[in-house]
Amino acid sequence: MSTQKYDELSVDVAVVGGGLAGCACAIRFSRMGHRVAVFEKKAVTEDSYKRLCTHFVQPHAVPLLDGLGLAHLREPAWSVATKAVFVTSGGVIETPGGYDPGQPDSYALNLERRVLDPAVREAARTQGVRYLEGTGVESLEEDESGWILHTRGADGPRRYRARLVVAADGRRSRLAGLLGNPTESRPNERAVLFGYFTGIEAPAGNRSVFVMNDGDLACTYPLVDGRTELVLFAAKSRIENWRGAEERLERFLEYFDGLEAAPSMAGAVPQSPLLGYTDYPSRIRQPVLGSVPFVGDAALSLDAMSGVGCGFALQSADLLARSFTGRSLNGADLRAGLADYRERFDSTILPHADGICGDSLVGKDEATRQRMFTTICRSPELSQKYLALTGRMVRPAEFQQAFMRGLMSQRVGAART
Repeated sequence: MSTQKYDELSVDVAVVGGGLAGCACAIRFSRMGHRVAVFEKKAVTEDSYKRLCTHFVQPHAVPLLDGLGLAHLREPAWSVATKAVFVTSGGVIETPGGYDPGQPDSYALNLERRVLDPAVREAARTQGVRYLEGTGVESLEEDESGWILHTRGADGPRRYRARLVVAADGRRSRLAGLLGNPTESRPNERAVLFGYFTGIEAPAGNRSVFVMNDGDLACTYPLVDGRTELVLFAAKSRIENWRGAEERLERFLEYFDGLEAAPSMAGAVPQSPLLGYTDYPSRIRQPVLGSVPFVGDAALSLDAMSGVGCGFALQSADLLARSFTGRSLNGADLRAGLADYRERFDSTILPHADGICGDSLVGKDEATRQRMFTTICRSPELSQKYLALTGRMVRPAEFQQAFMRGLMSQRVGAART
């Protein structure tokens, strides 16, 4: 553990929210030499972790674990290296190698939050971050030297002073309300059910299989210790008719067993009750409001079907830290760092939001979707680009340009034939 000493009521960086994004920010700023405190309103135990998650860390974010002292989580004892296979109405999207042909080790991780969340908290503490659990920020005020945070914990009310406040307090962000950061809500027409099982054979190569079926998405994620997570994103009208825990489990497994591309459910043994949600709209906020940056779900909380939660949490923390590398937390440097973060967020993360929100709508033209996936499946280049897009390794505009080139090429070829 670090022997770094803290003035009890004064820090350089106050991170509000002790989840994945908050701890990642705290570690990175502490490594720059700043005194950092994390304020987490909930009491925390080893069993404290985010439940609503597919545990799919996309390839763009996997290397970011190394900079947090979490490289060991990439080892087989802790996670499963995986790659997506998409079974669509136009064919199967599956390519050789990694997500990026130029990066042989580009892969995703099936890394459960019951492993990741305690590990990142411990990494923060080891780095010397002061982790104040059971301490909520009730109000805050800004003056010429920074921020004053009014907090309440087990030992009563206290005041802390910080030069920079980072909002990492999740999709229901209290700081967004206190500071007036407006929330843009976009509809999500799907509900989700998920559970953990043993007795399901892992797909070849530990692939994570995503089956698109009549507007639904059924996902199979192989996990460590022979476990499998099954996730079903479906129209709300379908799932709401599955009543009672026993019937819901039976119908859930029958659904997966009816998919030709999914593994057999004959030997499936539940390791948890089915969990899920019926109402989970996407939420988008400004990445910077005044002099406060927002990271993780506090900035962008999208439909879990896209699997971007862990990746965007790690990436937004990385973008913020890089924006302040070589800069102080005062005056012009502070303003430049915040402006840099906003630009990085808007150009790197935000472009994915429109497509993800569009995918969360059920009533789409399936004939158009089939034509799109048929075009993708006929082209190895487009298939690779689509996988890179879903892994957030390329931006939507780059995929769209490649798709239009591929579409025109196929039309020219058909005309010549």
